[in-house]
Amino acid sequence: MIESSIALLERRRRARFALAAAVFLALGCTGRRVATSDFPAVTFATTPNPTERRGPSSADAVEAVLAAARDTLGVSSPRLDGDAVPTDCSGYLHALYKRAHVDLFSEARPGDNGVRAIVRWVQRYGHLYRAQLAAPGDLVFFDNSYDRNGDRRLNDRLTHAGLVEQVLPDGTLLIVHATNHGIVREPMNLFRPHEATDASGRAINAPLRRKGTGDGPKTPHLMSELFAGFGRVFQRAEPLAAGAVDVRVRSSGRISYRDSLSPVLPRPPVLPAAGSRR
Repeated sequence: MIESSIALLERRRRARFALAAAVFLALGCTGRRVATSDFPAVTFATTPNPTERRGPSSADAVEAVLAAARDTLGVSSPRLDGDAVPTDCSGYLHALYKRAHVDLFSEARPGDNGVRAIVRWVQRYGHLYRAQLAAPGDLVFFDNSYDRNGDRRLNDRLTHAGLVEQVLPDGTLLIVHATNHGIVREPMNLFRPHEATDASGRAINAPLRRKGTGDGPKTPHLMSELFAGFGRVFQRAEPLAAGAVDVRVRSSGRISYRDSLSPVLPRPPVLPAAGSRR
């Protein structure tokens, strides 16, 4: 009986490893073409209960993620705790949150790319929401940052993701993310989504989508114009930002209205501390 239980645990471990490997192969903000329906749109839903607490809880965890992000800024081949850090958008976020013992890929399903896998994790253990403001340590997701399916239409969901690092007094969010020009910190202002700079010439919305020959005059390119939603990973003492709305991912793969919030929620798996061995 003991041997059969050990064998079962080993098979489960191998299955999880194989799924994680599949996600890594499909990681990031670019990659194979996939059906648009596999990547849901974020839509408005009911306001969440501010007394509900979801996800791991620790101010130290938030600071660990933010410190890791700052340590990798501007580095062409970043490393954390001696490990190489992926430089695609979702692999980078996965590496950052591992510093807080959170495995953002643990809810991945076969066929997911990295961004979709992260959305599944947040949907189960955290909050997916839309608002004009977010908190440092939250995730931010984007649609249509490139033409993933090659059809020259704006129908590519969840193509990029980043980390909210700071919130400036004017509402500009500073986003740390992995791009094809390295690990960068760039601004996004959802109060003024169609303006690249303010009256003084200071950048408030960085470009995210490259301008292509097939783009029309109304094709969005700024981060704010491609914004899909936020993901709250860590519990907070305060409720979600004013105007936030909670969303959920249906089994069909689309994010839709959530009518109520369950009072009993699963606990996310916790990764071992850096340097430990299972």
